[in-house]
Amino acid sequence: MTPQPDKAPLILIVEDDVVTRLTLAKVLAKSGYRTVEAENGQIGVSLYMSHKPAMILMDAVMPTMDGYEAIKAIRSYEQSRAIPILMLTALDNIAAIDQAFDAGATDFITKPINWGLLNQRVKYALRTAEIEEQLRGSQAQLQYAQKLAKLGYWEWDATSNEVSGSESAFSQFCIPKQPGISLEQFLSNVLPKDLPLINQAISEANQGQAHIEISFRILNPEGHLKHIECLGEVSFTKSGAVDKITGSAQDITRLHKAESLIHYQSQHDTLTDLPNRKSFSSKVKEFIQQQPSKTLCAVVIFDIDRFKLINSNLGQDLGDNLLLSLAQRLSRVIREADYAARLGSDEFAILIQNLHDAHELNLLLGRLSHDLNAPFVLNNQELFVSYSMGVSVSPEDATTAEELLTHANIARSTAKSQGGNQFVLYHANMNSEVQNLLTLENDLRRALNRGEIEVFYQPQVDTETLQPTGAEALVRWRHPQQGIISPVVFIPLAESTGLIIQIGKYVLECAVKEAEKWHQQGHTQMRIGVNLSGRQFTQSNLMEDVQQIISQSSLPAKFIDLEITESLAMSDAETNISILNGLKALGVALSIDDFGTGYSSLSYLHSFPIDTIKIDRSFILNLKTKEGRAIAKTILAMADSLNLEVVAEGIELDEQVAFFQGTNCDIFQGFKFGKPMPAVEFTAWLNNHKI
Repeated sequence: MTPQPDKAPLILIVEDDVVTRLTLAKVLAKSGYRTVEAENGQIGVSLYMSHKPAMILMDAVMPTMDGYEAIKAIRSYEQSRAIPILMLTALDNIAAIDQAFDAGATDFITKPINWGLLNQRVKYALRTAEIEEQLRGSQAQLQYAQKLAKLGYWEWDATSNEVSGSESAFSQFCIPKQPGISLEQFLSNVLPKDLPLINQAISEANQGQAHIEISFRILNPEGHLKHIECLGEVSFTKSGAVDKITGSAQDITRLHKAESLIHYQSQHDTLTDLPNRKSFSSKVKEFIQQQPSKTLCAVVIFDIDRFKLINSNLGQDLGDNLLLSLAQRLSRVIREADYAARLGSDEFAILIQNLHDAHELNLLLGRLSHDLNAPFVLNNQELFVSYSMGVSVSPEDATTAEELLTHANIARSTAKSQGGNQFVLYHANMNSEVQNLLTLENDLRRALNRGEIEVFYQPQVDTETLQPTGAEALVRWRHPQQGIISPVVFIPLAESTGLIIQIGKYVLECAVKEAEKWHQQGHTQMRIGVNLSGRQFTQSNLMEDVQQIISQSSLPAKFIDLEITESLAMSDAETNISILNGLKALGVALSIDDFGTGYSSLSYLHSFPIDTIKIDRSFILNLKTKEGRAIAKTILAMADSLNLEVVAEGIELDEQVAFFQGTNCDIFQGFKFGKPMPAVEFTAWLNNHKI
């Protein structure tokens, strides 16, 4: 049946041979399919992202980007579906076919194409993809329902004495899922007192009972009991012996919890078992109301410095272990009368009661800091952490529990903003500082719509000719009352509120438009560098945003240089390599900014599809020392071995220029050649330096 025109599947044809491409389009159109065409892999990836076709016919050998690389880019970009891709190839050797499948092709069609069979192959591939999509949806719904219900399925083969089943079932029995698990192993965590119940059920099955319904308890590795309900259906051999028992297992522990346990859980953190925010607030309120006269109490609120980075590097499980270890240490080091809680994430609090004077408080804070700063041992490795701590004292700083908690939190935020790893005691002026910060945040939310966000451009020049080669786009905020606000002030605000994503996209759009103007004015080799923030880099639609901006500009993509910091690149190296490969497929250049300040692994750096490294200005400033010059030479040698372009940032002095000229450093950037300037001023600078 020919598809209806308005519902016809869209097929992307990526083929460099014009005759083959037109013939494919004509044959498919005759069968009722809609088509869109590309002459190479790079354009094909772009059209795939913008048109979302139902199928792709991909030639293997093409200029610019071949079919194998294009398929890899598409598979890297895909999120929730697996589009069928048929590889068109004249290569009939097994190695070429294996390469197509390794890249991610669904099937292949050899050339010359059998036009009579083409429609059948297309129709079959589309139907298979539709069935697979329906199956994926059904499986996802089933897994989600089982997860919500804490439900798993299992099957015991009585002949081989092997148990198989879902991850959820094995998890409920606290057994790692793997082949060859016997019934005895599967039941090894069942409470010994409850094993006779299971044996009785199996005995009844051997006597012909076809249905099983039984409840028992599991003792997990942490020593906690879980209540499990099992339902099963028995199948028999022709001789009447038990062949298999198939059934479900559901965690019904919550049905056995008493009201006292429910209340306990509502007042305690599930990970650390410390009192939670609700419980802590009630405790502080209760103590303030009954606080003895002539005594002090203090609330300490603290969090772990750079915990997100620790969590990213160690993984969620070890991050949780760190929080659990910290909670246990906290419970040990506080006085018996004091009260500790976990307020959420990596945020903890302590209520210090019945203090006689400030001197006693200082002694306690000193001891607390010493004990908490001792290293933790995770996976047989020492981990040192620091904290940002805020302290508020009653009745000096507050007379109510709400004020005391608010003031301690303000002091903690101040400690964090000052670099962390310190105690800060609350004082009255902090309220106005916090208010100013909130006002600035509100102004920032309106800054884009008001046209207050501007893009400045700092020149980049060739190290030998000192002629312009490009510029780095740098964001500035021109506040109507405060004038130019430093990025050091508003970028952290934008990061924390998520506004950095909108600002980052705006900067990229402006920078590409400005570079397009430079090319139209005759500066045809000028590049534009644009920084990507951490949140912008990891957002799901980054590639679409970049592709859209490229498609709306006449500026060739190779003149757009997207920059990420070394620490961001290494925060989740394997995932980031996939994102960078996707961006690289769009034709843009990629740079590692602030190089040398992070902790790059050479093996990972070699895997990154980057074109340029930018030596951080801290190394430039240190060139006057023997050690500084040695480090710079090492970075240059490494870049040379990896065939990477090098940009030296922060160049201000003739001595710095002399050091890098004659080396494999390619580009200078710094105040010596020009400060960041608005677009109009930069254009004037550029025209003055035109050869």
